Amino acid sequence: MFLRIIRRLSFLIVPFLFLITTGNLIAQTRNSFKLPVTINLPADSLIKNILRLELKIGENFAFDPDQLRPYRTIEHRFVQTPLENILEKLLEGTNLEFNRVGNSIVIAPRKLNTYTIHGHIRDNSNGEEMIGATVQIPSLQVGVTTNQYGFYSISVPEGNYQLLVSYPGYQPYKKNIHLYQNVQEEIELSLLVHQLEEVTIKQSNVTPNPILLNEQNLAVKQLNNASYYAGETDVMKRLQMLNGIKSITEGSSGLFVRGGNADQNLILLDEAVVYNPSHLYGLVSVFNPDAVNNIQVYRDYMPANFGGRLSSVIVNRMAEGNSKEFHINGGLNLLSARIAAEGPLVKDKGSFIVAYRRSLLDVFHNEFKLFNPRSVYYDVNAKVNYKVDKDNSVFLSAYLGKDHLVSEDGYANDWGNLTATLRWNHIFNSRLFLNASAIYSNYSNLLDLNSDTLSEKSQWSTGVRDLTLKADYTYYRSPTNQIKFGIASTYHVFMPGEMYRQAFEFNIARDRSVESAVYYAQQINLNKSFELNYGLRVGFFYNSQEKPNIFDEQGNLVKENEISTFLNPEPRINLSYLPSPNKRIFITYNLNYQYLQLVQNSILAFSSLEPWLPASATIKPQRANQLSLGYRYAPRHFVFSAGTYYKKLDHQPELIGHAQIIRNPDVRNQIRSGRSNAYGVEMEVTRSEGRLSGTLSYSYSRVFRKIPDINDGEEFIANYDIPHELKLNARFGITEQLSVQTFFTYSTGRPLTLPVGYYQHDGLNIPIFEGRNKSRFPDFSRLDLSAEYQFKSRLSRNRTFFSTVSIGAYNLYNQKNPLYYRLNSSAIERQTPTVEYGFGFYPWIAYSFKL
Repeated sequence: MFLRIIRRLSFLIVPFLFLITTGNLIAQTRNSFKLPVTINLPADSLIKNILRLELKIGENFAFDPDQLRPYRTIEHRFVQTPLENILEKLLEGTNLEFNRVGNSIVIAPRKLNTYTIHGHIRDNSNGEEMIGATVQIPSLQVGVTTNQYGFYSISVPEGNYQLLVSYPGYQPYKKNIHLYQNVQEEIELSLLVHQLEEVTIKQSNVTPNPILLNEQNLAVKQLNNASYYAGETDVMKRLQMLNGIKSITEGSSGLFVRGGNADQNLILLDEAVVYNPSHLYGLVSVFNPDAVNNIQVYRDYMPANFGGRLSSVIVNRMAEGNSKEFHINGGLNLLSARIAAEGPLVKDKGSFIVAYRRSLLDVFHNEFKLFNPRSVYYDVNAKVNYKVDKDNSVFLSAYLGKDHLVSEDGYANDWGNLTATLRWNHIFNSRLFLNASAIYSNYSNLLDLNSDTLSEKSQWSTGVRDLTLKADYTYYRSPTNQIKFGIASTYHVFMPGEMYRQAFEFNIARDRSVESAVYYAQQINLNKSFELNYGLRVGFFYNSQEKPNIFDEQGNLVKENEISTFLNPEPRINLSYLPSPNKRIFITYNLNYQYLQLVQNSILAFSSLEPWLPASATIKPQRANQLSLGYRYAPRHFVFSAGTYYKKLDHQPELIGHAQIIRNPDVRNQIRSGRSNAYGVEMEVTRSEGRLSGTLSYSYSRVFRKIPDINDGEEFIANYDIPHELKLNARFGITEQLSVQTFFTYSTGRPLTLPVGYYQHDGLNIPIFEGRNKSRFPDFSRLDLSAEYQFKSRLSRNRTFFSTVSIGAYNLYNQKNPLYYRLNSSAIERQTPTVEYGFGFYPWIAYSFKL
């Protein structure tokens, strides 16, 4: 023991001896290392043979026993062999080296240079960048995943390695890398040829901080296997099939995530905020499947680069177009027709995509409860990108969507979204990546208020307009340590409600706001069993609200604004424990602030008429503290997950009873705020390989609110409280061309407020309400079934025509699910609510193609 202590001390003090004796060391080192030695060394531990050599030559060796203990040597016989050759032989196959320092020969780990492999992972067929692909070096048990732009960076010591890249549904990519300088590897993955066969990629002990820890990824291929009403493939309806994401009304695009309201989801299209993601009041979403590349959903841990909402982040990444060859694709169903063109601007350097979609309601005369066949919608997506050089790429994307709906009584509603995003991706070096963006978003809504007299006809207009500048940096310090930081600022213009070409006294005051944030986040492996994600976002919100109807002493209109400012830190943390490579236990905490809110009073979940209002002197920012626990287990072919969460929400806005929004300039003063508590348990099992794939999930959740001046100040359940929900989404591949899909859902009916009685006044039935949300709709259930057959025709040597015919039935057993209740006011009618039902059984046929 004493000898070991002396050796450890000598190992620590030899650098100081080196400074004192430098002048004589060079000659001494040369002479001692050339000294011929004759010695027999048995097969034994490296430490013991070094000690034998030390006694033989009378030299002093300094080393840390813990660094040499793992190594053993074979039997050696040396005859008049120079000492340096003996040491090289003994240390062969280790990461150790020897040097003379002072009067000692120091044995220590070899100091290797660290180099970086970086680049992009793309789809071999079209050049699209792949999000969440796994890049590994199995021999070192390290790996990373590609970011939202398909970029990866992995830094390891110099040496020869095998690089392994994998992505579900694609052929694994392997390549031997000689890493003695920084290397840029641009990699393309090919689709699996026989996707119906069982494909197993053996798991190694690599734990590369998988992207699925923080989010759920949906590729466009997963969307195509989930047709909805009338055969329409829809992003938002596919998200509603996920566990923990609820829709409270049939035909709605609203998402209610873990006790949060529909406006508490940050919905992005190429980084631009989409304030209203609905066509036809929610029957279809604004996201054309031909123009979508990838969807990411955050529900547990929300990275610090996202902010401004309380419940979830949904990132829709627009397709970039095929950079290798020109294609045309499209489709037709009973609801809409669509067509898209994509191709290279410069092969393998730049590409474009243009997609157009239009409804066919006016062609097929399909009717929905809220509008007649004259209703129509359309949208256009366009995107171009160009690789300036190996370190710089630019992207420009745009979206335009419009709805024109006409009700039976002549009211017209027009709304739409316009977004544009200009992005610049820059690689500073092999470890530092930048995405800089300039983003524009404009949501507008115009309601034509019909009347019996021409003089009383008017239009009510609402909208939000944004301009955002942001920069996001990613620094890949090591495969187990990634750092993100950045800054963003958005200028908002709010028009909550104004009479078009009418007197200003009905207008709701406008707001102009600046929402800014800086953030820092880090993802690090503490050891082989623990991973840590944490971040801090600091948000600043400035609002200037117009004061309407302010006059000076002479009666002149005076412009005067009320200023409000807010500064709030938002910490986020996720700690994961990995007892084995296929198991994960995690705990997550998020503190989020939301400075915008949607003012709602409709009994329907698909109304488009509500205005957005910012935080101000009378409306405090919403706040949410969320704590969640989760467990994931991935044995062969399956993934099982279970989790629970608790969410406390403060400053939750709600309108007082019977408050009006349209033509109500005092609407801000009719908003009350209070608290909300939400909790739940979620369980899910998924099979994603083989002929039969699908997901079975169950969730139990509750949401309670308590707001002064509402429900007499007593706690009440929120109108999106749905305790029980069961979902089954399955697909069976009969052959390579033919497959069958089904989706089943069952849930508790949502709450609503119904009268407990009536009294008559002036010939009208006046309802008597006992409390808010004391009643419930009947339980909801629906079964959808569809089948698709894929055709493939060779047109020429280089051109193939792909097409798919799908048939299906929506609501197969014709379940009558109530859409809403309408109260009767006439005394001669029965004093019971009239039930309006949603969709019944609806067969459909759809066709899609790609050329």
